[in-house]
Amino acid sequence: MKISLIKFGDILTSRPAGRDAALSLKAYMKPKKNELIELDFKGVISVGPSWLDEFLAILREEFGKKRVIILPTTNPSVRESLRVIDGKN
Repeated sequence: MKISLIKFGDILTSRPAGRDAALSLKAYMKPKKNELIELDFKGVISVGPSWLDEFLAILREEFGKKRVIILPTTNPSVRESLRVIDGKN
């Protein structure tokens, strides 16, 4: 299941906004058992570490860390936020 995060805006900041986005998404998506949840940041200009941390924490708690995948991106904001919260590039 591919999720386009641009639907939450092109600038994603603040922990409360990340929580709202994750809870909204969780309420409407019904992935099949073991289906990957692929997060696509195409079109997003900027992502704050607090938004991403909150968003990922909720999805990973519900579906497991291995199922929630960030699709490859060259967006420096996404890459840096991931590095801050996960220690990854």
